[in-house]
Amino acid sequence: MSFSRPQPEIRSRRTPRQHRSVMTVDAILEAAATLFARDGFERASTTRIAELAGVSVGSLYEYFSNKDSLLAYLIKRHCDQMLEHVAQRLQAMPERQVMAALAVFIDSIHESYAINIPLQRVLIEHLGRISKPHHFERVSGALISLLEEHLHGCAEELSGANVRRALYVVECIVESLIHRSILFDAHFFHCELKEQLLTMSANCLGLATARN
Repeated sequence: MSFSRPQPEIRSRRTPRQHRSVMTVDAILEAAATLFARDGFERASTTRIAELAGVSVGSLYEYFSNKDSLLAYLIKRHCDQMLEHVAQRLQAMPERQVMAALAVFIDSIHESYAINIPLQRVLIEHLGRISKPHHFERVSGALISLLEEHLHGCAEELSGANVRRALYVVECIVESLIHRSILFDAHFFHCELKEQLLTMSANCLGLATARN
């Protein structure tokens, strides 16, 4: 199963190739993620990020031109990991049933965001400023394609439906409500969101009920 991966909108100054360089970049990204999550984007300076990563500020600027560049790469990393997680969860399903696939699709996206809520809040707050429309289109299209490919074996349950269009609506609902709940309603994110998303997704596909 293949999908197109999103690319960051702000590119690094230098692409790491040697193992040591890759480790340096990873350390910088982890430090940025830690400080963005703990202190917020505005308060996390590149000096403090470099210090936490154990590198000089000059080394940081070899790979990242500014904090926006760091944020763009953290958004890319989240998208890559989420797409991979969704693909693995769907591939691991023993049977291709529509409701079960929808539940796994929603659950795997939810899990990807739940790993680090404080960081996700920062990424979401700056998403519209950092990422361009074609970035959203790539990620959305990749998620839709993953679920659509998995549902090919369930075509008899979805006869008469414009499946691609319905899955577009499903993906929009899932991502939008996850983003809103992270920003504004943590209780909803942790307690009720997945069941509500499953019900709405089932309705989009013309299914009578979500789950017994």
